Amino acid sequence: MTNHKGNRPAEIFGYHFSDTSPDASQARKRYWCPFMERQCSKTSRLIDYPFGVCTVEHGGGVYTICPHRFEETGTSEGLPLVLENIARHYFGDLARLFLFSEVRLPNVGAIDFVLVRHKPYRAEVDDFIPVEFQSDSTTGTGPLVQGIEDFMAGQDILARNYNFGINTYDTIKRSITQLFNKGIVYEAWGAKSYWVIQEYIYANLAKRYGLKREGYSAEHASRFALQEYSPEGNKITLHATRFVSISVDEMYQAMRNNPGLPSKGQFVNALNDKLKARLSLKFE
Repeated sequence: MTNHKGNRPAEIFGYHFSDTSPDASQARKRYWCPFMERQCSKTSRLIDYPFGVCTVEHGGGVYTICPHRFEETGTSEGLPLVLENIARHYFGDLARLFLFSEVRLPNVGAIDFVLVRHKPYRAEVDDFIPVEFQSDSTTGTGPLVQGIEDFMAGQDILARNYNFGINTYDTIKRSITQLFNKGIVYEAWGAKSYWVIQEYIYANLAKRYGLKREGYSAEHASRFALQEYSPEGNKITLHATRFVSISVDEMYQAMRNNPGLPSKGQFVNALNDKLKARLSLKFE
């Protein structure tokens, strides 16, 4: 698969748009998500079938816009590759593990997944790790919907450029609240957690708030399991890149000392401009 700069749907119902295999064709006909192994559940008011865009190509990069894309099958039966890598990182192996999804955390919200290791020959928790999947979001979704419509109608979308954007700042804003709220709980418990995101989202987070760009400590409650995509033939393959960890205090201090804080003077000047424009009309 040649990487063409431009904006378009990349994977549609689990397969790259250039994939013409029988499996890909069947998935599109059934609106099937191969990662969840059931029909796609994403919706858009602009189309009357599921909005099955898993990843997008934008300016030469590949970005996940559906968290289920991280559920790509691993080598262990019933465990996605991302969770398999996390389990090996934390537990050391895959023995005595069970996976639970959408587990309620009282007064905080729901946890995407919890990997539980039970005690030998006993239905009792030995240890556990909560895992959150965070995909990105888009702006100007209408053109992206047009892209999937064009593709489903049999048109060649490689030669087209669809005018949508990547809304990483909104994704980060939504993630920060969870990082604080859940991270505080896990630190109080002495537990560890993993946050699955792509490398570029963490890079944006680090640049925006002055967060450390790398570093791992087994003592930290929050670990980022960073991922990336690579083109292989007519497929896009997900692979783990590295782990970075952070404490709640480090996160708070990074935001408290944010190097990107806006200048009060600039803000006041902008307000002055607005006042001049408004008052000039009033006093004319």
